[in-house]
Amino acid sequence: MTSCLYEGYVRHRRGRPTVHDFRYASTLFYLDLDEVDDLAARLPLFSANRWNCVSFYDRDHVDGRIGATKRKIEQWLARDGIDMVGGRIGLLTSCRLFGYVFNPVSFYYCYGRAGGLLAIVAEVNNTFGERFLYTLPPSDAGHVYQAEAVKQMHVSPFLSNRCRYQFRFVPLGDRLAIGIVQQEDGRHVLDVQLWGQRRPLSAGTLARLVLRHPFLTLKTTTAIHFEALRLYLKRVPLVRQPPPTPAQCLQQETFERLFPRG
Repeated sequence: MTSCLYEGYVRHRRGRPTVHDFRYASTLFYLDLDEVDDLAARLPLFSANRWNCVSFYDRDHVDGRIGATKRKIEQWLARDGIDMVGGRIGLLTSCRLFGYVFNPVSFYYCYGRAGGLLAIVAEVNNTFGERFLYTLPPSDAGHVYQAEAVKQMHVSPFLSNRCRYQFRFVPLGDRLAIGIVQQEDGRHVLDVQLWGQRRPLSAGTLARLVLRHPFLTLKTTTAIHFEALRLYLKRVPLVRQPPPTPAQCLQQETFERLFPRG
């Protein structure tokens, strides 16, 4: 069983046009998508695609519809010639707590048949109900996985789409360490760190999560809006939500082709 929890924090630090720094506690699930049904059968507080104290729903990911998430990511990667037949996909994400979740970003760790990490897919959500998938091919930076992507979807009302993401992933193990740097017009404006310590995904750890942090996923949305208010009070210029980008439109067309409505 490779599925687990990572308990730690998320930190945001903005450097332009004003310094703004905050962090909040976070518990992320790392789910081997081949193990989800077994977890649901073994853990009383966890369910797949139905309500429970903690739930994983396929429709919270990819195209927002029912259907196996692993199969969808396999099809998504096949477009880029990445063969996932016989491989495994681990999803780093938040699950629903008492029916609610908001994931600013989730990561799919995609391992080939031989065990090597073939790609990471970053799944970014905004508070306007939009989602965009960035396929991050591996770099040649040794054991640390680094990749870049051009921003294709409006996320923050204080950052334009003239941005580029730089991702840095330390291999998963006893700890989680991910860094995301965002540059706007070639200048560093924001960096985000996700950090955590590995915990077993067991009945006990789920019970402690539910009892100690029943509103953990709701706090994510609350924190986003609270920090947005602080930025507004600091007179950081607002960027209105633009229409969907050509890349967003193309991605939606691809979803319709790959995952047609039944």
